[in-house]
Amino acid sequence: MAPRSTESMRADDVQDPVRDGAVESVDPAGHEEVHTLRDGGRILVRSLQPGDRDEIAAGYEQLSPESRRLRFFNAPNHLSERLLDYLTDVDGVNRVALVARAIDEPGTPGVAVARYARDHRDPTTAEAAVTVLDTHRNRGIATILLASLLDQAVANDITTFTASVMWENTMLLDSLREFGAVVVADEPGIAAVSVDLPRNSEEFAGSTLQQTLHTIAERLGRRP
Repeated sequence: MAPRSTESMRADDVQDPVRDGAVESVDPAGHEEVHTLRDGGRILVRSLQPGDRDEIAAGYEQLSPESRRLRFFNAPNHLSERLLDYLTDVDGVNRVALVARAIDEPGTPGVAVARYARDHRDPTTAEAAVTVLDTHRNRGIATILLASLLDQAVANDITTFTASVMWENTMLLDSLREFGAVVVADEPGIAAVSVDLPRNSEEFAGSTLQQTLHTIAERLGRRP
């Protein structure tokens, strides 16, 4: 079984998607979008492809130990083949993953990934995760990816995103409750957080989901 992600609905740089993620172009099939970031850089957002497997593995190793710890229980030093199978197993409906590539950098490297996995017990709910390489945080990339992920989730009849948070992070959990997120007990030491989705990415700004992600970004990893 793959290591379970913690604080999975994480955003490292959640900002206003209207200001910070203007869509520059969209491919005819609607599977790729080029966005201009607030610092002038550009990213290509597209669906995860089989050829991204090695880059996912390499990107994981670029994360700091603390970033790994905040994303996985018992975070391994390297992604196993079995875990890579799990992370790259997408079908576009029940398991969706989007990647962001820095198209102005040599080799157009992948710098972030957002994903959701539908809960088989409740098909209207999915666990969501956003991971941005430490070197590309605070650029608005997570916002753009999450807005795109949101549109796909809603199109696939998902109404709620969930995340797992350590109970020890009481400051974070208290703030999430203030914004209307639902917090309940999950496994020992773990709280399950759920947030209702806005109807589309145009309603993302100012929504409970965005406020929740702002709070997670600001308080993730802090001790009470």
